[in-house]
Amino acid sequence: MPDYIKIKCFSDLNDALFEQYKSSVYSSFPKVIFQSEVVKHCWPSIEKYFPEFQLFLVDDNERLIGFINTMPIFWDRPIDDLPDDGWDWLVKKGIVGFENGIKPNCLGGLQIIVAKDQLGKGYSKILIAEGKKLMERFGFENFIIPIRPTFKSKYPEMKMDDYINFKPEGKTYDPWIRTHLSSGAEIIKVCYNAMNITGDISYWEDLMSQKIIKTGNYIVDGALNPVRMNLENDIGEYREANIWINYSAV
Repeated sequence: MPDYIKIKCFSDLNDALFEQYKSSVYSSFPKVIFQSEVVKHCWPSIEKYFPEFQLFLVDDNERLIGFINTMPIFWDRPIDDLPDDGWDWLVKKGIVGFENGIKPNCLGGLQIIVAKDQLGKGYSKILIAEGKKLMERFGFENFIIPIRPTFKSKYPEMKMDDYINFKPEGKTYDPWIRTHLSSGAEIIKVCYNAMNITGDISYWEDLMSQKIIKTGNYIVDGALNPVRMNLENDIGEYREANIWINYSAV
């Protein structure tokens, strides 16, 4: 890692770095993600309960380069048995485990973000490496992540199973999948309900700035797959598919 980079945890952040951190999060995801009730209600607990598991790369001028958010969990079943409820499940399991004093044995990855003016410089691989170091430092067996592929929103109607193997020019299309594979990750499986967001039709109309006139699937800006709208029951549901990957300590 370059000498000009310092690593800080959440409790080390000053006000300026904290603002850079929040700004980077909000600029990295589409609006639909911030409608998640799990994000709204659980994220403060992640920062409160697990400050040493939130790592930040900072340069000599105290500018944020990027960060990785993780949390420890207990998982004693085969990695292949990881649930369909990926990101939402991971967050809730980690928080409930902490509040009930359950000793963790596994590291869960929530997000890795590099500041937009620092992209393309290899910092994502440094952050992945720091996550792997956390796994080793705490003696965990696995580092599991429900990843959100970078370019999947360009193909919202393609099934995630097909997207994993999408190689239009002879190599894996998605750069985030490629980055993890080249860093030593193993693809476990698709988690089809990694993040679940529901709301009445007016809720989705406001979000989309669009009138919903019939039941069916609708494409929402930035979403990885369509949102199912049901006019008869006045509800729309977004079930985002992600991909479970794992870095093993073995």
